[in-house]
Amino acid sequence: MKKIMLLLMIMISVTCYAETVESVIAALDKIKSYSADFVQKTELEGFGADTYSGKLYIKSRSKALWDYQKPYRQFYLFDAKMMQFYDSETKQLVKQKLDPTSNAFMRLMYNPADMRKDFTATFNDATDRLTLTPVKKDSGIGAITFTVKNGVVTGITTKDQNGNNTSILLTNIKTDPDIADSIFNPAVPKDTQIFNQ
Repeated sequence: MKKIMLLLMIMISVTCYAETVESVIAALDKIKSYSADFVQKTELEGFGADTYSGKLYIKSRSKALWDYQKPYRQFYLFDAKMMQFYDSETKQLVKQKLDPTSNAFMRLMYNPADMRKDFTATFNDATDRLTLTPVKKDSGIGAITFTVKNGVVTGITTKDQNGNNTSILLTNIKTDPDIADSIFNPAVPKDTQIFNQ
């Protein structure tokens, strides 16, 4: 569930030529597609750190794929009505129906400005950091900070309310690339167990 909470925020990690919160949000609304490589480091309180890497693809207001390649294959695939989570270690694919109006990630896909309902946003022009603090104290997230370099978000750090930390480094960033629809139809092995929720 913690990974899903991180996923719902990834829409903010697009190209932003901005000096204020308002201009960051305005820039988000103009992005049609986005891709990047990522390295994610997650520190769980009392359990040490894990490192993951893979590729991110987004078609704004349509689809998003968070594709983990290492240390083993996993993916989260979002569209307007469903989230799919695949894990190669368990050989399971979980399909979960979503209501776009109640799921924060889907709201960000369809209306980036809508994030202001759930987060207090501040932008530090001196450090080029956009920080989001949840309005609801029971959201599970302490704060999310985006590092912006040369008008592009290159890093994301989060801290949840249990003291767990995640940092994501984005590289090979492309805005408005032509992403084939086949990217959003990842294959899974024939022996995969499928669960519909």
